[in-house]
Amino acid sequence: MLWTEKYRPDRLSKIVGQPSFVMDAQTWVIRGDMMNVLLYGVAGVGKTAAALALSNEILGEYKDGNFFEINASDDRRLDTVRNQIKEIASTQVIGDAPFKIILLDEMDGMTKDSQNALKRIMERYADNCRFIMTANDQYKIIHPIQSRCANYGFGRITDANIMTVLCDILDAEGHKNRYTEEDLTTFISHLHGDLRRGIGELQASVYSDSTLTHQIDKSLKPYTEIIELINTNKHQESLSKVHQLIYKSIGMKGICVNLHDVVLKSEMDNNQKFKMLRVIGEAEWRSSNMTPKVLASWMIGQMV
Repeated sequence: MLWTEKYRPDRLSKIVGQPSFVMDAQTWVIRGDMMNVLLYGVAGVGKTAAALALSNEILGEYKDGNFFEINASDDRRLDTVRNQIKEIASTQVIGDAPFKIILLDEMDGMTKDSQNALKRIMERYADNCRFIMTANDQYKIIHPIQSRCANYGFGRITDANIMTVLCDILDAEGHKNRYTEEDLTTFISHLHGDLRRGIGELQASVYSDSTLTHQIDKSLKPYTEIIELINTNKHQESLSKVHQLIYKSIGMKGICVNLHDVVLKSEMDNNQKFKMLRVIGEAEWRSSNMTPKVLASWMIGQMV
């Protein structure tokens, strides 16, 4: 079983690094009511886990038949909103649940037309249904939806919190003394607050009987290849590599963070190194306002 699923928090008290949301959500559980909620932030900081934990506690034994999870990035079409989501929101609550909950994961992948249709459903079926939405980019959610939600920005998980979680997992799996504290500290410094990635790579290291350093190098290999292709004037190939990462649902922010790590520890001359770091930094900043493929083309073009 994947450790990211095995150790996903199922209760609000188990969520780390997001105290403001947890405190408010626990109040909603006590009241037996909640607002529509928008959770936004970079990948791997616990947005979906928090949504599931809240749903578990609000719906309790009546979760089956009253909780629905839809990946809004995959089902972004207007028909999905008009048919599937409307049908769920409009039908009767099962048992003694206070309302239905629809989790729309990766909401920022939903088209503007679909979001406008969703807004009308949120208004019409407010007594029957609540929505929890997650997004990497808050600004891709239309304002009328944001204004109908309690908005929570999920920050990156601190290294200290990640260390606690990973050590607890290693202890539970019988590998308490497998890695030194120094090994874990170095490994965690490359995660940039992405707890989910850390758990996944830790499991890969344990199962393959490899060092954490090897696991870091392995995870950065695609990014190392991109930089090598740029430095050997194979620009089209480097752009194709970036597109492959985008197709794997890796956001441009994450791509930029990993390219930054590769360039920073590379042996290229300082002028070239800092030119690339400047471009990567600007690409990360632009990622909120440009589509991933267009931004990738801009970034590679600036590095040439």
